[in-house]
Order: sequence, then C-alpha cells, then structure tokens
Amino acid sequence: MEILQFKTNITSPIGIQAIWDALKSLGIYYFNIDFHGVDKILRVTSDAIISIESVIESLANLGYHCEKLSA
Repeated sequence: MEILQFKTNITSPIGIQAIWDALKSLGIYYFNIDFHGVDKILRVTSDAIISIESVIESLANLGYHCEKLSA
C-alpha cells in the first residue's frame, strides 16, 4: 500500500466527483482532503505504485495546483 501527500489549492468539496474520477483512473482507491488546513492536504492511497506526476497532472487538468509533500 502506498500513501502520498500533496499540498493543494482545493478549498471546498464542490467538484469532488471530478477529482475522485480522475484519481480512480490512476488506481487510487481512497483519498481525503483537509479543507480546514492551510495547505489543503490531499492524501491518496493505492495498492499500486502511484506516479506523482500523474496525480499532479490529473489535478492540473481540473484546474487545481498540487505539489508533493516530503515524507
């Protein structure tokens, strides 16, 4: 199982279905977003190896900024 964390600019659950659809297509089976924290942390979980670039690109295609946080 792999868990990655990203800093994002996702500020509300509006559009969450599009985010979920994009992440599911990458093999991610669980995610959550801390809407209350200053960094709007996105945590993703997958049984497969996740390409950091593919997560960043998928969210960019939806109009969101996303950057990998150090472990």
